[in-house]
Amino acid sequence: MRARAMALLLCVAAGAQAAPGALSALPPEAEVRRVLASLPALREGVLNAQLAGAERDKLAAGPHEWTLRAGASRRTVPGAERYREQEVALERPLRWFGKAGQDQALGEQGLAVARAQHADAWHETGRALLRDWFDALRELAGVARLEEQLAVTQRLQAIAARRVRAGDGAGLELLQADTEQRRVLALLQQARQRSEQTLTLLAVSYPGLPRPQADALPPPLASGEAVSGWVQRIEHDNHELQLAQAEAELYAMRVRRQASDAMPDPTLALRAARERDGQERVFGVSLSFPLPGAGRAADRSAAAIQAAMARERVAQTQLRVALAARRAANDSVHTREIWSTLQEVQQQTARQADLMLRAYEAGECPLAEALAGRRQALDAALTAQAAQIEALAALARLQLDAHAIWSID
Repeated sequence: MRARAMALLLCVAAGAQAAPGALSALPPEAEVRRVLASLPALREGVLNAQLAGAERDKLAAGPHEWTLRAGASRRTVPGAERYREQEVALERPLRWFGKAGQDQALGEQGLAVARAQHADAWHETGRALLRDWFDALRELAGVARLEEQLAVTQRLQAIAARRVRAGDGAGLELLQADTEQRRVLALLQQARQRSEQTLTLLAVSYPGLPRPQADALPPPLASGEAVSGWVQRIEHDNHELQLAQAEAELYAMRVRRQASDAMPDPTLALRAARERDGQERVFGVSLSFPLPGAGRAADRSAAAIQAAMARERVAQTQLRVALAARRAANDSVHTREIWSTLQEVQQQTARQADLMLRAYEAGECPLAEALAGRRQALDAALTAQAAQIEALAALARLQLDAHAIWSID
């Protein structure tokens, strides 16, 4: 067991070192942990674990309590004799046949379920933060690209105006350049609006999280491990699957506990009485047994059905986790390949657009062709940039699911 844990830790460390690109695009881990721990949903998970601890203590103590009975009476005997009599009884139902141990085990398992729920909520919240973070990066990077394009269209407009003043160009070219500048400006305004929305979402949903910086995004690097290795790591340590298994075990334990209730708990009573003004003293012990009815059988049947449903949820979760693990591992590979191809396309279109811009400035090509080249370059740049961010996000998701980053453990 220790060797397996050490191997897993070495794999996690190797995976984190193999992909620094994705990590450098993320906020500092200490800040992420602080923000996650302060979120209401996760603070509620901590309280839920504390509640499960209280329920465990309650189950360990048991549902039964001592009952004190006291009574006084007057006995009348023919012949006008009267006596005062008193009676005291102390009684309590008893858990037997190992029921106390089973209840204690149920409490411990309930606490394990609460902790698994908290761990799963932590992981899912980390996924949401990761998604919102890269959405903000995507919008901020789009703003930066459009600002660059706006500067180019302003340059084209200045060239067109200079050529019109020199008599080398038609007024239509100046109108075309102005139209293109306004088009890009409108796209920039829309991108700024979307970026402000994503930044507002981050600020409100994750108070204290640093602002994303999209001015120097790192290139997506290889994950440093085979797809099968990532899949195995995700399936081996998965909070969603652990939660389903813990719940299934809890329901199975409840079935066994309900089966124990087929034999009801007896009630032990200690009785002391003074009769005939203390002339007679009575001490006694009694046991009483409830007679089980159909309700207990129905409870056992319901518990068995719930346990069967929990086992089916485990099977469903195993399939879902296996599919998600393979998808995450494959996405990290394919998105990087897609980015590499689109990066080459972006570089080629950028060179073509620069050549056409210089050609127009020299009067060797019409403005329409230069504008078309710039639009093509802008589209290629935005597409390649989106692919770059998607590749970084895919690798970060893979590391998150493998608990290489932001793990509650």
